[in-house]
Amino acid sequence: MILATVKDIQGRPRSPDSRALITRSPQRDGIGAMRDFIARRTAEQIRQGNLEHSAKLASCKPVVDSVMDTEIAAVARGELAKASAARRAEEEAKRKAAARDYYSRLRTVRSNTDTLMDTEAAAIARSQMAAMSRARRAAEAEEIRRENSAMKERIRNVVSLTDVDISDEVAGEAREMKAAESMARRQAQIEKIKVENEAIRQRLANAKAVTDDDVLDDVMEGGKAVGAARIAMSADSKARKAQAAQQLNSENKELTRRIANTTSKTDDGDGNQF
Repeated sequence: MILATVKDIQGRPRSPDSRALITRSPQRDGIGAMRDFIARRTAEQIRQGNLEHSAKLASCKPVVDSVMDTEIAAVARGELAKASAARRAEEEAKRKAAARDYYSRLRTVRSNTDTLMDTEAAAIARSQMAAMSRARRAAEAEEIRRENSAMKERIRNVVSLTDVDISDEVAGEAREMKAAESMARRQAQIEKIKVENEAIRQRLANAKAVTDDDVLDDVMEGGKAVGAARIAMSADSKARKAQAAQQLNSENKELTRRIANTTSKTDDGDGNQF
């Protein structure tokens, strides 16, 4: 069914009419208007028919023919499927037969290990390296025995000499210098104390008691009391003696520690001391 649209109808060429060249009369104008009315009405009817036809097409459900057994493609597909299944079955049968043959041969195989390697390159190289290693170890052992023998001989000929004279060493020289300085310092302190004591004895010997025999409250030159001066000198003397005794004790301890840490040098006669 073919439906024409309004545009198709309006665009159709009209048949030539010789009378159209003639001036239209009022009667012909009325016929033209009627024709236009009919054309519009026809176009509206066509439009309405098209709308109804489009609605029917939209409500139609497509029907698919799923039965293809009778078609050429379906027949060919079936034949190909059968051929494929037959081929797979044949391949599976061959695979199973090959597997059975493989496991059958595997059960009958006996393992054989080649333990004779004398003729191989690796075995020959291994033997050469082993011989070289044995020769090297023998030479090293002989050298160790020779060195041990020489060391034992040197030890038997060693005469122990202990160097007890440390005065020729740097530490001994420093120790002697410090000891001399300490002795000189102590001697100077002793001499100073003797001079001070002698001065006090002279003062006491020349002192004359008139009535007051307590000289501790006497005043010397400079306004200082004798008792206070004696107490101060006695305190100074005790402090100096204590300091000198402490320093002497510290020096003696240092000397004892150095003597204890002094190691002897042994000469075994080969010119090297160890």
